Amino acid sequence: MAKPAAKFVYFFCDESSYVDDEFMAVAGLAIPDYELQAVTDELADIKKQLGGPSETKWNAVKSRRDSAHKAFVDHFHAGVTTGRFHFHIRFAPFDKYDHRLSGPKRRVDTTSKMHFQLLLHRALRFYGQRYKLRIRPDNGDCTAALVNQIDSLHQWGSHHHAAATDCIDSIEPRDSKRELLLQLLDVPLGAFTAIRNDRQLVGPKRELADYVAARFPDKNLKGNTPAKEMRFSIWNAIPSGAPKRGPWG
Repeated sequence: MAKPAAKFVYFFCDESSYVDDEFMAVAGLAIPDYELQAVTDELADIKKQLGGPSETKWNAVKSRRDSAHKAFVDHFHAGVTTGRFHFHIRFAPFDKYDHRLSGPKRRVDTTSKMHFQLLLHRALRFYGQRYKLRIRPDNGDCTAALVNQIDSLHQWGSHHHAAATDCIDSIEPRDSKRELLLQLLDVPLGAFTAIRNDRQLVGPKRELADYVAARFPDKNLKGNTPAKEMRFSIWNAIPSGAPKRGPWG
């Protein structure tokens, strides 16, 4: 049976390591509307069967043989490999930016700009010509400003990527404790960011990071994937000067 045509693409996004590490990351998980409920139900079944913390996330991993975290990694790997959803990650050498120029919240405002870039050059670039976008960031200071940037995203998306000038249906921050797709994003995002920073992990986090790396042995986190790569894209940003109102970095 042929897959139904998607009208909406949901784009879940979050950040990692914007305080202590050399490289911070923002990442997005893009999923067509017809897969959203099925994937959500599958993740709920995993949590029901394996238990674990109320929120399956990188920072909550514990040493367990029947780990929900590893099951989420398996589900993530299968979904990306089969094209059920796409994953996009953007790394940036955070200390190379002058955060005073980003705004009064400094590192938070810089991170907000990183999210803007991820949405512009991944969500709008890849999906903005054919689909309506329902953008669902993890709620918090770093994503709060995005809800007021729809017009700017439309303007820059049309200019850079020929995206429709009304392609964003909505931007609605969500609580990751209640949104399983944000939890599915958080686990590999945390692991990939730790690996990118050569973080000296021990215990359950070391085990989980190695588990993620083993699922994606061909991914070079220090490089960039080809421009047309949609299923799993890696983008290492290079600072080009002071932050601007529009695209930068």
